[in-house]
Amino acid sequence: MLLELNVENFALIDKLSLEFGPGLNIVTGETGAGKSILLDAVSLLLGARSTKEMIRSGSEKTRIEGVFDIDRIDGAREICEESGFEVLEGVLIIVREISLDGRSRCYVNGRSSTVGFLSDLGKKLVDLHGQHAHQSLLYPENHLRLLDAFGGENLRNIRSEYVTQYDTWQTLKRRLAKITNLSLERKKQKELLEFQLNELQRATLKEGERKELDLEREKLKSADTLYKLSFESAQLLSNSGYDADSIEVLNPLRTINSNLSKLSGIDKEAEAFLQEASDCLYRLEELARDLSLYADTIEFNPQRLDHIESRLFIIENLQRKYNCASVEELIALSKRLEDQLFELDEDDKSETTLEKDIQEAATLLGTYAQKLSMLREEAFARLKKGVEIQLKDLVMEKATIECNFERKLDSKGIPAFGKQYLPHLGGLENIEFLFSANVGENPKALSKIASGGEISRLMLALKLTLAGSDRIPTLIFDEIDAGIGGKTGQAVAEKLAAIAKYHQVLCVTHLPQIAAFADTHFYIEKREEKGRTFTSLKSLSMNERVEELSRMLAGQNSKQSILHAEEILKKAHEVKSQS
Repeated sequence: MLLELNVENFALIDKLSLEFGPGLNIVTGETGAGKSILLDAVSLLLGARSTKEMIRSGSEKTRIEGVFDIDRIDGAREICEESGFEVLEGVLIIVREISLDGRSRCYVNGRSSTVGFLSDLGKKLVDLHGQHAHQSLLYPENHLRLLDAFGGENLRNIRSEYVTQYDTWQTLKRRLAKITNLSLERKKQKELLEFQLNELQRATLKEGERKELDLEREKLKSADTLYKLSFESAQLLSNSGYDADSIEVLNPLRTINSNLSKLSGIDKEAEAFLQEASDCLYRLEELARDLSLYADTIEFNPQRLDHIESRLFIIENLQRKYNCASVEELIALSKRLEDQLFELDEDDKSETTLEKDIQEAATLLGTYAQKLSMLREEAFARLKKGVEIQLKDLVMEKATIECNFERKLDSKGIPAFGKQYLPHLGGLENIEFLFSANVGENPKALSKIASGGEISRLMLALKLTLAGSDRIPTLIFDEIDAGIGGKTGQAVAEKLAAIAKYHQVLCVTHLPQIAAFADTHFYIEKREEKGRTFTSLKSLSMNERVEELSRMLAGQNSKQSILHAEEILKKAHEVKSQS
Protein backbone atom coordinates (compact mmCIF):
# COMPACT_ATOMS: atom_id res chain seq x y z
CA MET A 1 0.00 0.00 0.00
CA LEU A 2 0.96 3.66 -0.23
CA LEU A 3 2.68 4.58 3.03
CA GLU A 4 3.88 8.09 2.34
CA LEU A 5 3.63 10.83 -0.27
CA ASN A 6 6.07 13.76 -0.44
CA VAL A 7 5.45 16.58 -2.90
CA GLU A 8 7.60 19.63 -3.65
CA ASN A 9 6.85 22.55 -5.99
CA PHE A 10 3.91 20.88 -7.67
CA ALA A 11 1.12 23.16 -8.93
CA LEU A 12 -0.01 25.12 -5.84
CA ILE A 13 1.87 22.90 -3.42
CA ASP A 14 5.10 24.31 -2.02
CA LYS A 15 6.05 21.36 0.14
CA LEU A 16 3.86 18.60 1.47
CA SER A 17 4.44 15.34 3.32
CA LEU A 18 1.63 12.87 4.07
CA GLU A 19 1.53 9.53 5.80
CA PHE A 20 -1.41 7.38 4.72
CA GLY A 21 -2.89 4.64 6.82
CA PRO A 22 -4.71 1.42 6.00
CA GLY A 23 -8.45 1.49 5.43
CA LEU A 24 -10.30 4.57 4.20
CA ASN A 25 -8.24 7.76 3.72
CA ILE A 26 -10.44 10.78 2.96
CA VAL A 27 -9.38 14.18 1.60
CA THR A 28 -11.77 17.12 1.93
CA GLY A 29 -11.47 20.89 1.54
CA GLU A 30 -12.95 24.03 0.07
CA THR A 31 -13.87 24.10 -3.60
CA GLY A 32 -10.84 25.20 -5.59
CA ALA A 33 -8.40 24.28 -2.82
CA GLY A 34 -6.78 21.72 -5.12
CA LYS A 35 -8.00 18.42 -3.74
CA SER A 36 -7.32 16.65 -7.02
CA ILE A 37 -3.72 17.89 -7.06
CA LEU A 38 -2.79 14.99 -4.78
CA LEU A 39 -4.26 12.50 -7.21
CA ASP A 40 -2.41 14.16 -10.07
CA ALA A 41 0.80 13.72 -8.09
CA VAL A 42 0.09 10.03 -7.59
CA SER A 43 -0.71 9.70 -11.30
CA LEU A 44 2.75 11.04 -12.13
CA LEU A 45 4.30 8.42 -9.86
CA LEU A 46 2.37 5.81 -11.82
CA GLY A 47 3.77 6.92 -15.18
CA ALA A 48 1.28 9.59 -16.28
CA ARG A 49 2.39 12.13 -18.88
CA SER A 50 4.13 15.19 -17.44
CA THR A 51 4.34 18.81 -18.57
CA LYS A 52 6.40 21.71 -17.29
CA GLU A 53 3.15 23.55 -16.47
CA MET A 54 2.90 21.23 -13.44
CA ILE A 55 5.92 22.95 -11.86
CA ARG A 56 5.07 25.55 -9.25
CA SER A 57 5.61 29.08 -10.52
CA GLY A 58 9.08 30.36 -9.65
CA SER A 59 10.56 26.86 -9.17
CA GLU A 60 13.11 25.03 -11.28
CA LYS A 61 11.58 21.60 -10.93
CA THR A 62 8.91 19.57 -9.17
CA ARG A 63 9.65 16.47 -7.17
CA ILE A 64 7.20 13.75 -6.12
CA GLU A 65 8.12 10.81 -3.95
CA GLY A 66 5.98 7.84 -2.99
CA VAL A 67 6.86 5.16 -0.45
CA PHE A 68 5.08 1.83 -0.97
CA ASP A 69 4.90 -1.39 1.01
CA ILE A 70 4.90 -4.12 -1.66
CA ASP A 71 5.57 -7.11 0.56
CA ARG A 72 2.17 -8.69 -0.13
CA ILE A 73 1.59 -7.48 -3.68
CA ASP A 74 1.60 -10.29 -6.26
CA GLY A 75 4.30 -9.81 -8.89
CA ALA A 76 5.52 -6.38 -7.68
CA ARG A 77 8.80 -7.59 -6.23
CA GLU A 78 9.38 -9.86 -9.25
CA ILE A 79 8.87 -7.09 -11.82
CA CYS A 80 11.30 -4.88 -9.88
CA GLU A 81 14.02 -7.50 -9.45
CA GLU A 82 13.72 -8.66 -13.07
CA SER A 83 14.50 -5.07 -14.09
CA GLY A 84 17.43 -4.81 -11.70
CA PHE A 85 15.79 -2.87 -8.87
CA GLU A 86 16.63 -4.26 -5.44
CA VAL A 87 13.77 -4.36 -2.94
CA LEU A 88 14.77 -4.37 0.73
CA GLU A 89 12.27 -5.28 3.46
CA GLY A 90 9.39 -4.94 1.01
CA VAL A 91 9.73 -1.14 0.71
CA LEU A 92 9.70 0.61 -2.65
CA ILE A 93 10.53 4.31 -3.07
CA ILE A 94 9.48 5.87 -6.36
CA VAL A 95 10.62 9.38 -7.31
CA ARG A 96 9.51 11.49 -10.27
CA GLU A 97 11.17 14.81 -11.11
CA ILE A 98 10.06 17.26 -13.81
CA SER A 99 12.31 20.15 -14.89
CA LEU A 100 11.47 23.41 -16.64
CA ASP A 101 13.24 22.14 -19.75
CA GLY A 102 10.49 19.48 -19.98
CA ARG A 103 12.75 16.61 -18.98
CA SER A 104 11.35 13.97 -16.68
CA ARG A 105 13.50 11.78 -14.45
CA CYS A 106 12.33 8.65 -12.66
CA TYR A 107 13.97 6.69 -9.87
CA VAL A 108 13.07 3.40 -8.21
CA ASN A 109 14.87 2.71 -4.93
CA GLY A 110 17.56 5.17 -5.90
CA ARG A 111 18.18 3.80 -9.40
CA SER A 112 17.24 5.55 -12.62
CA SER A 113 14.11 4.18 -14.29
CA THR A 114 11.80 4.90 -17.23
CA VAL A 115 8.26 6.22 -17.36
CA GLY A 116 7.24 3.03 -19.14
CA PHE A 117 8.49 0.91 -16.25
CA LEU A 118 6.62 3.11 -13.76
CA SER A 119 3.46 2.59 -15.78
CA ASP A 120 3.87 -1.20 -15.75
CA LEU A 121 4.73 -1.25 -12.06
CA GLY A 122 1.97 1.22 -11.18
CA LYS A 123 -0.71 -1.13 -12.49
CA LYS A 124 0.23 -3.53 -9.69
CA LEU A 125 0.33 -0.87 -6.99
CA VAL A 126 -2.65 1.45 -7.44
CA ASP A 127 -6.02 1.62 -9.15
CA LEU A 128 -7.01 5.23 -9.72
CA HIS A 129 -10.72 5.64 -10.45
CA GLY A 130 -12.51 8.65 -11.76
CA GLN A 131 -10.10 9.35 -14.58
CA HIS A 132 -9.40 7.05 -17.52
CA ALA A 133 -5.89 6.29 -16.35
CA HIS A 134 -4.57 3.49 -14.17
CA GLN A 135 -7.97 1.81 -14.00
CA SER A 136 -7.13 -1.87 -14.25
CA LEU A 137 -10.77 -2.83 -14.61
CA LEU A 138 -11.07 -0.78 -17.76
CA TYR A 139 -8.56 -3.00 -19.55
CA PRO A 140 -10.12 -6.13 -21.14
CA GLU A 141 -6.86 -8.03 -20.70
CA ASN A 142 -7.47 -7.91 -16.93
CA HIS A 143 -11.06 -9.13 -17.04
CA LEU A 144 -10.17 -12.80 -17.59
CA ARG A 145 -7.72 -12.77 -14.69
CA LEU A 146 -10.27 -11.17 -12.37
CA LEU A 147 -13.05 -13.54 -13.41
CA ASP A 148 -10.81 -16.58 -12.86
CA ALA A 149 -9.80 -15.27 -9.43
CA PHE A 150 -13.46 -14.72 -8.57
CA GLY A 151 -14.39 -18.18 -9.90
CA GLY A 152 -12.91 -19.99 -6.94
CA GLU A 153 -10.61 -22.93 -6.33
CA ASN A 154 -12.33 -25.38 -8.68
CA LEU A 155 -12.02 -23.00 -11.62
CA ARG A 156 -8.39 -22.24 -10.81
CA ASN A 157 -7.59 -25.97 -10.59
CA ILE A 158 -9.18 -26.65 -13.98
CA ARG A 159 -7.30 -23.70 -15.45
CA SER A 160 -4.03 -25.08 -14.06
CA GLU A 161 -4.74 -28.46 -15.69
CA TYR A 162 -5.69 -26.68 -18.90
CA VAL A 163 -2.43 -24.69 -18.95
CA THR A 164 -0.37 -27.86 -18.40
CA GLN A 165 -2.19 -29.66 -21.21
CA TYR A 166 -1.92 -26.58 -23.45
CA ASP A 167 1.86 -26.62 -23.01
CA THR A 168 1.92 -30.33 -23.91
CA TRP A 169 -0.19 -29.73 -27.03
CA GLN A 170 1.98 -26.81 -28.13
CA THR A 171 5.19 -28.77 -27.54
CA LEU A 172 3.94 -31.63 -29.72
CA LYS A 173 2.85 -29.19 -32.42
CA ARG A 174 6.22 -27.44 -32.42
CA ARG A 175 7.99 -30.80 -32.70
CA LEU A 176 5.81 -31.84 -35.63
CA ALA A 177 6.26 -28.44 -37.31
CA LYS A 178 10.02 -28.81 -36.98
CA ILE A 179 9.95 -32.28 -38.53
CA THR A 180 7.56 -31.16 -41.28
CA ASN A 181 9.51 -28.03 -42.11
CA LEU A 182 12.68 -30.09 -42.36
CA SER A 183 11.02 -32.83 -44.41
CA LEU A 184 12.55 -31.79 -47.76
CA GLU A 185 15.91 -31.09 -46.17
CA ARG A 186 15.68 -34.42 -44.35
CA LYS A 187 14.93 -36.22 -47.63
CA LYS A 188 18.00 -34.68 -49.28
CA GLN A 189 20.11 -35.50 -46.25
CA LYS A 190 18.84 -39.06 -46.25
CA GLU A 191 19.67 -39.52 -49.94
CA LEU A 192 23.22 -38.26 -49.37
CA LEU A 193 23.72 -40.49 -46.32
CA GLU A 194 22.41 -43.51 -48.19
CA PHE A 195 24.78 -42.83 -51.12
CA GLN A 196 27.76 -42.44 -48.79
CA LEU A 197 26.88 -45.52 -46.78
CA ASN A 198 26.38 -47.63 -49.91
CA GLU A 199 29.73 -46.46 -51.25
CA LEU A 200 31.49 -47.45 -48.05
CA GLN A 201 29.62 -50.75 -47.70
CA ARG A 202 30.44 -51.73 -51.31
CA ALA A 203 34.11 -51.35 -50.43
CA THR A 204 33.70 -54.13 -47.80
CA LEU A 205 36.45 -52.62 -45.67
CA LYS A 206 38.20 -54.62 -42.97
CA GLU A 207 40.25 -53.42 -40.04
CA GLY A 208 44.02 -53.69 -40.71
CA GLU A 209 43.41 -54.25 -44.42
CA ARG A 210 45.41 -51.26 -45.64
CA LYS A 211 48.52 -52.36 -43.76
CA GLU A 212 48.27 -55.91 -45.04
CA LEU A 213 47.79 -54.77 -48.64
CA ASP A 214 50.73 -52.39 -48.45
CA LEU A 215 52.99 -55.21 -47.26
CA GLU A 216 51.76 -57.66 -49.90
CA ARG A 217 52.10 -55.10 -52.67
CA GLU A 218 55.70 -54.38 -51.69
CA LYS A 219 56.48 -58.10 -51.66
CA LEU A 220 54.96 -58.69 -55.11
CA LYS A 221 56.71 -55.68 -56.58
CA SER A 222 60.07 -56.99 -55.26
CA ALA A 223 59.56 -60.69 -56.16
CA ASP A 224 62.59 -60.86 -58.49
CA THR A 225 64.93 -59.34 -55.97
CA LEU A 226 63.59 -61.47 -53.11
CA TYR A 227 64.00 -64.68 -55.12
CA LYS A 228 67.47 -63.86 -56.36
CA LEU A 229 68.81 -62.96 -52.93
CA SER A 230 67.31 -65.92 -51.09
CA PHE A 231 68.14 -68.52 -53.77
CA GLU A 232 71.72 -67.32 -54.21
CA SER A 233 72.28 -67.36 -50.47
CA ALA A 234 70.95 -70.93 -50.20
CA GLN A 235 73.19 -72.11 -53.05
CA LEU A 236 76.26 -70.48 -51.56
CA LEU A 237 75.67 -72.28 -48.32
CA SER A 238 75.01 -75.67 -49.86
CA ASN A 239 77.15 -75.37 -53.06
CA SER A 240 74.46 -77.47 -54.67
CA GLY A 241 74.59 -77.02 -58.46
CA TYR A 242 76.22 -73.66 -58.12
CA ASP A 243 79.36 -72.29 -59.78
CA ALA A 244 82.25 -74.78 -59.41
CA ASP A 245 84.64 -72.00 -58.58
CA SER A 246 82.55 -70.90 -55.59
CA ILE A 247 83.92 -71.09 -52.10
CA GLU A 248 82.44 -73.98 -50.17
CA VAL A 249 80.87 -73.13 -46.77
CA LEU A 250 79.30 -76.27 -45.32
CA ASN A 251 81.81 -78.92 -46.46
CA PRO A 252 84.78 -77.34 -44.58
CA LEU A 253 82.51 -77.09 -41.52
CA ARG A 254 81.69 -80.77 -41.83
CA THR A 255 85.44 -81.59 -41.98
CA ILE A 256 86.07 -79.39 -38.92
CA ASN A 257 83.23 -81.12 -37.09
CA SER A 258 84.75 -84.60 -37.88
CA ASN A 259 88.19 -83.50 -36.70
CA LEU A 260 86.88 -82.09 -33.43
CA SER A 261 84.94 -85.30 -32.82
CA LYS A 262 88.15 -87.28 -32.99
CA LEU A 263 89.94 -84.65 -30.87
CA SER A 264 87.40 -84.81 -28.11
CA GLY A 265 87.72 -88.57 -28.07
CA ILE A 266 91.34 -88.13 -27.04
CA ASP A 267 90.98 -84.94 -24.94
CA LYS A 268 87.73 -84.43 -23.14
CA GLU A 269 88.50 -80.71 -22.81
CA ALA A 270 87.93 -80.36 -26.60
CA GLU A 271 84.28 -81.41 -26.30
CA ALA A 272 83.27 -77.74 -25.98
CA PHE A 273 84.83 -77.01 -29.37
CA LEU A 274 82.96 -79.91 -30.88
CA GLN A 275 79.65 -78.62 -29.49
CA GLU A 276 80.15 -75.14 -30.91
CA ALA A 277 81.13 -76.52 -34.32
CA SER A 278 78.12 -78.86 -34.37
CA ASP A 279 75.79 -75.97 -33.52
CA CYS A 280 77.19 -73.80 -36.30
CA LEU A 281 76.94 -76.62 -38.83
CA TYR A 282 73.34 -77.37 -37.80
CA ARG A 283 72.23 -73.75 -37.95
CA LEU A 284 73.80 -73.12 -41.35
CA GLU A 285 72.26 -76.28 -42.76
CA GLU A 286 68.84 -75.12 -41.41
CA LEU A 287 69.40 -71.66 -42.87
CA ALA A 288 70.25 -73.16 -46.26
CA ARG A 289 67.06 -75.24 -46.22
CA ASP A 290 64.91 -72.27 -45.04
CA LEU A 291 66.30 -69.95 -47.69
CA SER A 292 65.65 -72.54 -50.34
CA LEU A 293 62.10 -73.02 -49.13
CA TYR A 294 61.58 -69.23 -48.92
CA ALA A 295 62.82 -68.86 -52.50
CA ASP A 296 60.29 -71.47 -53.59
CA THR A 297 57.46 -69.44 -52.00
CA ILE A 298 58.22 -66.23 -53.83
CA GLU A 299 55.16 -65.50 -56.00
CA PHE A 300 55.46 -63.94 -59.40
CA ASN A 301 51.78 -62.82 -59.83
CA PRO A 302 51.18 -59.64 -61.90
CA GLN A 303 47.40 -60.22 -61.75
CA ARG A 304 47.44 -60.25 -57.93
CA LEU A 305 49.58 -57.13 -57.92
CA ASP A 306 47.10 -55.37 -60.21
CA HIS A 307 44.24 -56.41 -57.89
CA ILE A 308 46.06 -55.02 -54.84
CA GLU A 309 46.86 -51.76 -56.64
CA SER A 310 43.18 -51.40 -57.58
CA ARG A 311 42.08 -52.17 -54.02
CA LEU A 312 44.50 -49.65 -52.55
CA PHE A 313 43.35 -47.07 -55.08
CA ILE A 314 39.75 -47.50 -53.87
CA ILE A 315 40.77 -47.23 -50.21
CA GLU A 316 42.97 -44.16 -50.79
CA ASN A 317 40.19 -42.41 -52.72
CA LEU A 318 37.71 -43.10 -49.92
CA GLN A 319 40.16 -41.80 -47.32
CA ARG A 320 40.69 -38.58 -49.27
CA LYS A 321 36.98 -38.14 -50.03
CA TYR A 322 35.87 -38.56 -46.43
CA ASN A 323 38.97 -37.03 -44.86
CA CYS A 324 39.83 -40.19 -42.97
CA ALA A 325 43.37 -41.14 -42.02
CA SER A 326 42.78 -44.88 -41.96
CA VAL A 327 40.49 -47.74 -42.94
CA GLU A 328 39.43 -47.92 -39.30
CA GLU A 329 38.16 -44.32 -39.49
CA LEU A 330 36.21 -45.18 -42.64
CA ILE A 331 34.60 -48.12 -40.85
CA ALA A 332 33.68 -45.85 -37.89
CA LEU A 333 32.20 -43.32 -40.34
CA SER A 334 30.10 -46.06 -41.89
CA LYS A 335 28.67 -46.86 -38.44
CA ARG A 336 27.84 -43.20 -37.82
CA LEU A 337 26.07 -42.97 -41.16
CA GLU A 338 23.97 -46.00 -40.23
CA ASP A 339 23.01 -44.34 -36.93
CA GLN A 340 22.08 -41.07 -38.66
CA LEU A 341 19.94 -42.90 -41.20
CA PHE A 342 18.22 -44.74 -38.38
CA GLU A 343 17.39 -41.42 -36.67
CA LEU A 344 16.01 -40.00 -39.91
CA ASP A 345 13.89 -43.11 -40.39
CA GLU A 346 12.64 -42.69 -36.82
CA ASP A 347 11.73 -39.05 -37.60
CA ASP A 348 9.66 -40.26 -40.53
CA LYS A 349 7.92 -42.73 -38.26
CA SER A 350 7.50 -40.15 -35.47
CA GLU A 351 5.74 -37.75 -37.84
CA THR A 352 2.84 -40.18 -38.06
CA THR A 353 3.02 -40.90 -34.34
CA LEU A 354 3.13 -37.18 -33.49
CA GLU A 355 0.04 -36.47 -35.55
CA LYS A 356 -1.79 -39.08 -33.50
CA ASP A 357 -0.39 -37.72 -30.22
CA ILE A 358 -1.39 -34.18 -31.18
CA GLN A 359 -4.93 -35.27 -31.91
CA GLU A 360 -5.16 -37.03 -28.55
CA ALA A 361 -3.67 -34.01 -26.77
CA ALA A 362 -6.10 -31.68 -28.56
CA THR A 363 -9.06 -33.82 -27.49
CA LEU A 364 -7.97 -33.76 -23.85
CA LEU A 365 -7.22 -30.03 -24.07
CA GLY A 366 -10.69 -29.45 -25.51
CA THR A 367 -12.20 -31.28 -22.54
CA TYR A 368 -10.40 -29.00 -20.09
CA ALA A 369 -11.18 -25.93 -22.18
CA GLN A 370 -14.89 -26.70 -22.28
CA LYS A 371 -14.99 -27.23 -18.51
CA LEU A 372 -13.08 -23.98 -18.01
CA SER A 373 -15.45 -22.03 -20.26
CA MET A 374 -18.52 -23.40 -18.47
CA LEU A 375 -17.07 -22.54 -15.06
CA ARG A 376 -16.30 -19.02 -16.29
CA GLU A 377 -19.84 -18.54 -17.50
CA GLU A 378 -21.12 -19.74 -14.12
CA ALA A 379 -18.65 -17.44 -12.34
CA PHE A 380 -19.75 -14.44 -14.39
CA ALA A 381 -23.41 -15.16 -13.63
CA ARG A 382 -22.51 -14.90 -9.92
CA LEU A 383 -20.36 -11.83 -10.53
CA LYS A 384 -23.14 -10.15 -12.51
CA LYS A 385 -25.65 -10.81 -9.75
CA GLY A 386 -23.30 -9.45 -7.09
CA VAL A 387 -22.33 -6.33 -9.06
CA GLU A 388 -25.92 -5.44 -9.94
CA ILE A 389 -26.94 -5.77 -6.29
CA GLN A 390 -24.14 -3.38 -5.37
CA LEU A 391 -25.17 -0.99 -8.16
CA LYS A 392 -28.73 -0.91 -6.83
CA ASP A 393 -27.37 -0.01 -3.40
CA LEU A 394 -25.43 2.77 -5.14
CA VAL A 395 -28.70 4.06 -6.62
CA MET A 396 -28.04 2.71 -10.10
CA GLU A 397 -31.12 0.45 -10.12
CA LYS A 398 -31.29 0.05 -13.88
CA ALA A 399 -27.57 -0.53 -14.45
CA THR A 400 -26.46 -3.90 -15.78
CA ILE A 401 -23.14 -5.57 -16.49
CA GLU A 402 -22.62 -8.13 -19.22
CA CYS A 403 -19.68 -10.14 -20.49
CA ASN A 404 -18.67 -10.78 -24.07
CA PHE A 405 -17.20 -14.28 -24.41
CA GLU A 406 -15.31 -14.21 -27.72
CA ARG A 407 -14.21 -17.60 -29.08
CA LYS A 408 -12.57 -18.04 -32.47
CA LEU A 409 -13.54 -20.95 -34.70
CA ASP A 410 -10.60 -22.69 -36.36
CA SER A 411 -10.56 -25.93 -38.34
CA LYS A 412 -7.10 -26.68 -36.91
CA GLY A 413 -8.11 -25.90 -33.36
CA ILE A 414 -9.35 -28.12 -30.53
CA PRO A 415 -12.78 -29.73 -30.14
CA ALA A 416 -15.23 -28.13 -27.70
CA PHE A 417 -18.99 -27.61 -27.65
CA GLY A 418 -19.23 -29.68 -30.85
CA LYS A 419 -16.97 -27.31 -32.84
CA GLN A 420 -13.30 -26.56 -33.42
CA TYR A 421 -11.88 -23.51 -31.61
CA LEU A 422 -8.52 -21.77 -31.59
CA PRO A 423 -7.24 -21.89 -28.01
CA HIS A 424 -4.75 -19.64 -26.25
CA LEU A 425 -2.84 -19.99 -22.99
CA GLY A 426 -5.82 -18.64 -21.04
CA GLY A 427 -8.46 -20.88 -22.61
CA LEU A 428 -10.89 -20.68 -25.52
CA GLU A 429 -12.19 -17.20 -24.91
CA ASN A 430 -11.15 -13.62 -24.62
CA ILE A 431 -13.62 -11.81 -22.44
CA GLU A 432 -14.63 -8.20 -21.90
CA PHE A 433 -17.01 -6.74 -19.35
CA LEU A 434 -19.73 -4.49 -20.83
CA PHE A 435 -21.88 -1.94 -18.98
CA SER A 436 -25.22 -0.26 -19.44
CA ALA A 437 -26.36 2.43 -16.99
CA ASN A 438 -29.95 2.76 -18.23
CA VAL A 439 -32.79 0.67 -19.62
CA GLY A 440 -32.74 0.46 -23.40
CA GLU A 441 -29.07 1.40 -23.60
CA ASN A 442 -26.89 -1.22 -25.25
CA PRO A 443 -24.04 -2.46 -23.04
CA LYS A 444 -20.69 -1.05 -24.09
CA ALA A 445 -17.05 -1.40 -23.17
CA LEU A 446 -16.12 0.00 -19.77
CA SER A 447 -13.56 2.30 -21.40
CA LYS A 448 -16.43 3.94 -23.32
CA ILE A 449 -18.27 5.09 -20.18
CA ALA A 450 -18.24 8.87 -20.32
CA SER A 451 -19.41 9.73 -16.80
CA GLY A 452 -16.71 9.79 -14.15
CA GLY A 453 -19.31 9.19 -11.45
CA GLU A 454 -20.68 6.15 -13.27
CA ILE A 455 -17.20 4.75 -13.72
CA SER A 456 -16.33 5.20 -10.07
CA ARG A 457 -19.56 3.63 -8.81
CA LEU A 458 -19.23 0.71 -11.24
CA MET A 459 -15.64 0.17 -10.16
CA LEU A 460 -16.72 0.32 -6.53
CA ALA A 461 -19.44 -2.26 -7.19
CA LEU A 462 -16.96 -4.52 -9.02
CA LYS A 463 -14.35 -4.15 -6.31
CA LEU A 464 -16.87 -4.97 -3.60
CA THR A 465 -18.03 -8.07 -5.46
CA LEU A 466 -14.52 -9.20 -6.31
CA ALA A 467 -13.37 -8.35 -2.77
CA GLY A 468 -10.30 -10.48 -1.96
CA SER A 469 -9.98 -11.72 -5.55
CA ASP A 470 -8.48 -8.42 -6.71
CA ARG A 471 -4.94 -8.14 -5.36
CA ILE A 472 -4.20 -4.49 -6.22
CA PRO A 473 -3.78 -3.02 -2.72
CA THR A 474 -4.53 0.69 -3.14
CA LEU A 475 -7.65 2.21 -4.69
CA ILE A 476 -8.02 5.92 -5.37
CA PHE A 477 -11.44 7.44 -6.13
CA ASP A 478 -11.67 10.98 -7.41
CA GLU A 479 -15.12 11.58 -8.87
CA ILE A 480 -17.09 8.94 -7.02
CA ASP A 481 -19.46 11.48 -5.49
CA ALA A 482 -19.98 13.47 -8.70
CA GLY A 483 -23.64 14.44 -9.06
CA ILE A 484 -24.86 12.47 -6.06
CA GLY A 485 -25.99 13.24 -2.53
CA GLY A 486 -28.41 12.21 0.16
CA LYS A 487 -29.31 8.52 0.03
CA THR A 488 -26.87 7.77 -2.78
CA GLY A 489 -24.05 9.49 -0.92
CA GLN A 490 -24.75 7.40 2.16
CA ALA A 491 -24.77 4.22 0.08
CA VAL A 492 -21.45 5.13 -1.57
CA ALA A 493 -19.97 5.92 1.84
CA GLU A 494 -20.95 2.54 3.25
CA LYS A 495 -19.58 0.76 0.18
CA LEU A 496 -16.27 2.60 0.43
CA ALA A 497 -16.02 1.60 4.08
CA ALA A 498 -16.73 -1.99 3.12
CA ILE A 499 -14.10 -2.12 0.39
CA ALA A 500 -11.61 -0.45 2.74
CA LYS A 501 -11.63 -3.67 4.76
CA TYR A 502 -9.83 -5.39 1.85
CA HIS A 503 -7.90 -2.49 0.31
CA GLN A 504 -6.31 0.79 1.20
CA VAL A 505 -8.66 3.46 -0.19
CA LEU A 506 -7.89 7.12 -0.93
CA CYS A 507 -10.91 9.22 -1.75
CA VAL A 508 -11.35 12.92 -2.51
CA THR A 509 -14.90 13.94 -1.67
CA HIS A 510 -17.20 16.86 -1.01
CA LEU A 511 -19.87 14.77 0.73
CA PRO A 512 -19.93 14.73 4.54
CA GLN A 513 -21.60 11.31 4.51
CA ILE A 514 -18.51 9.85 2.83
CA ALA A 515 -16.04 11.85 4.92
CA ALA A 516 -17.66 10.59 8.12
CA PHE A 517 -16.51 7.02 7.34
CA ALA A 518 -12.83 7.97 7.15
CA ASP A 519 -10.24 6.01 9.07
CA THR A 520 -7.83 8.85 8.33
CA HIS A 521 -9.16 12.29 7.39
CA PHE A 522 -7.05 14.94 5.62
CA TYR A 523 -8.04 18.55 5.13
CA ILE A 524 -6.66 20.57 2.24
CA GLU A 525 -6.81 24.35 2.14
CA LYS A 526 -5.63 27.16 -0.09
CA ARG A 527 -4.26 30.42 1.29
CA GLU A 528 -2.49 33.54 0.06
CA GLU A 529 0.73 34.87 1.56
CA LYS A 530 2.76 37.80 0.22
CA GLY A 531 1.07 37.62 -3.16
CA ARG A 532 1.61 33.84 -3.54
CA THR A 533 -0.96 31.05 -3.36
CA PHE A 534 -0.17 28.03 -1.22
CA THR A 535 -1.95 24.72 -0.75
CA SER A 536 -1.44 22.84 2.47
CA LEU A 537 -2.86 19.62 3.88
CA LYS A 538 -3.05 18.17 7.37
CA SER A 539 -4.43 15.15 9.15
CA LEU A 540 -7.44 15.99 11.32
CA SER A 541 -8.08 15.06 14.92
CA MET A 542 -11.56 13.96 15.97
CA ASN A 543 -12.55 17.47 17.08
CA GLU A 544 -11.20 18.89 13.83
CA ARG A 545 -13.17 16.30 11.89
CA VAL A 546 -16.38 17.45 13.58
CA GLU A 547 -15.63 21.02 12.58
CA GLU A 548 -14.82 20.02 8.98
CA LEU A 549 -17.99 17.94 8.64
CA SER A 550 -19.95 20.84 10.08
CA ARG A 551 -18.46 23.13 7.44
CA MET A 552 -19.27 20.63 4.71
CA LEU A 553 -22.87 20.37 5.95
CA ALA A 554 -23.69 24.04 6.45
CA GLY A 555 -20.88 26.07 4.97
CA GLN A 556 -20.06 27.37 8.42
CA ASN A 557 -19.92 26.08 11.96
CA SER A 558 -23.04 26.48 14.06
CA LYS A 559 -24.40 24.63 17.06
CA GLN A 560 -26.89 22.84 14.87
CA SER A 561 -24.32 21.88 12.20
CA ILE A 562 -21.90 20.69 14.90
CA LEU A 563 -24.61 18.45 16.36
CA HIS A 564 -25.41 17.17 12.89
CA ALA A 565 -21.73 16.45 12.22
CA GLU A 566 -21.42 14.57 15.49
CA GLU A 567 -24.53 12.61 14.60
CA ILE A 568 -23.31 11.45 11.18
CA LEU A 569 -19.90 10.53 12.67
CA LYS A 570 -21.66 8.45 15.31
CA LYS A 571 -23.82 6.77 12.68
CA ALA A 572 -20.79 6.04 10.50
CA HIS A 573 -19.02 4.48 13.47
CA GLU A 574 -22.07 2.29 14.19
CA VAL A 575 -22.31 1.11 10.56
CA LYS A 576 -18.61 0.30 10.44
CA SER A 577 -18.86 -1.61 13.72
CA GLN A 578 -21.80 -3.67 12.51
CA SER A 579 -20.43 -4.50 9.05
